[in-house]
Order: sequence, then structure tokens, then C-alpha cells
Amino acid sequence: MAGRIIAALRAIIATIADVLFLPFRVFARLLGLSHRGRPGASRRDTD
Repeated sequence: MAGRIIAALRAIIATIADVLFLPFRVFARLLGLSHRGRPGASRRDTD
């Protein structure tokens, strides 16, 4: 019984964590690409 409850709680927490961290990952990726990026990568693409 306890194992079933713990499994359900872990699934709920994992889902909430994914929903919360997804926009953070997207923003971090956008900020990383816009500010840092790979040196010379964007220049090669523009050429």
C-alpha cells in the first residue's frame, strides 16, 4: 500500500518538475544561444 502511494507521489512530483523546468530549459537555451553561443558558429552560418 505504501509503495503504491510513494510511486504515485513520485510520478506526480516528476510531472510537476518537468512542467516547471521545461520553460527554464527553453529560456536558458535561448539566452545561451543569443549571448554566448559557440565562437564562430553563428558567423559560419551567416556565410
